[in-house]
Amino acid sequence: MRNLLDTIVGVLKNGEELIVVGITRSSGSAPRTSGARMVVLADGTIRGTVGGGILEGRCIEESIRLFGSSSTHKEIDFSLDAETIAGEGMICGGAVSVLLHRIGEEQLDMFEQLLTLCRTGMRPLLLTLLPGKASACPQLIIADRDNLQPFGSGFYEFLMEKTGRAPYLVVADGVELFVEPLVSPGVVHLIGAGHVSFAAAKIAAFTGFEVVVVDDRSEFASHNRFPEAHQVRVVDSFDSCFDRLTADDYVVIVTRGHLHDKEVLAQALGTDAGYIGMIGSRKKRDMIYDALRDQGVSEASLARVYSPIGLSIGADTPNEIALSIVGELVKVRAEGGMKKI
Repeated sequence: MRNLLDTIVGVLKNGEELIVVGITRSSGSAPRTSGARMVVLADGTIRGTVGGGILEGRCIEESIRLFGSSSTHKEIDFSLDAETIAGEGMICGGAVSVLLHRIGEEQLDMFEQLLTLCRTGMRPLLLTLLPGKASACPQLIIADRDNLQPFGSGFYEFLMEKTGRAPYLVVADGVELFVEPLVSPGVVHLIGAGHVSFAAAKIAAFTGFEVVVVDDRSEFASHNRFPEAHQVRVVDSFDSCFDRLTADDYVVIVTRGHLHDKEVLAQALGTDAGYIGMIGSRKKRDMIYDALRDQGVSEASLARVYSPIGLSIGADTPNEIALSIVGELVKVRAEGGMKKI
């Protein structure tokens, strides 16, 4: 949902309605899992995906019908059985439950609040009260300690304790809630603006990351060269690359020399970054590690580092190396962040 908030707010500001399509349950080898979201506009245009194919096509058709009805929602149970997937030339099977929810201008304030929370680094929970005996239609709630009546004290803490990156269903007082953590897609800090970063910025942005590029050379670090970057910083030196990093930050160290790499790595290890990767051979890595050990850096800290950086795919060219790096970032993000030590 988080990556669709800008679209939702923009459409609602124009006084238009939209349909939010979300998978609430999935089993088997369905093409997308619980939490996958898609927005359908009145003209049939879509943003996001719930997996493509016949499932997505059916959801679009039902969304168009919903626009023309008096209903606010529709629930669909979809079974991708062997006969169906064989007839469509598909491989994925399984079953999914999908909720189509019509959203109007009256909910603009809530989505603007969600967008503001996300942009300020918060991790709000979006709760959807699924239709049932307690409610005739879906209800959306932004979860906080003071906004979870009638579920009682301690329920917010219970939700936070359960929450990781993945959405989940929970039943409370006979009410079925779909709990969706709106976590950051991750911010990739490309330290060094050379050939690898040039390619990595494009791939990282394409896979949903926000991109920050840092270098001490203005002829390399520029918005013209990195149009997909959210931020491009030209620094006087690499000794002040970071302000404050969290588990949602991914540091990719690809400067033009091992002395700069060592300087940046020492800084990164002093942060809470969820990923720290450094380019270079094992020989170069070991030399930098030895120097940092001499400066008092612990083995536990060094164990946080992904080096040599990237997935092992036989990458050779800058573009291939960039692909291997972003592949590793996606893997770490999917696994929930910080390297297991």
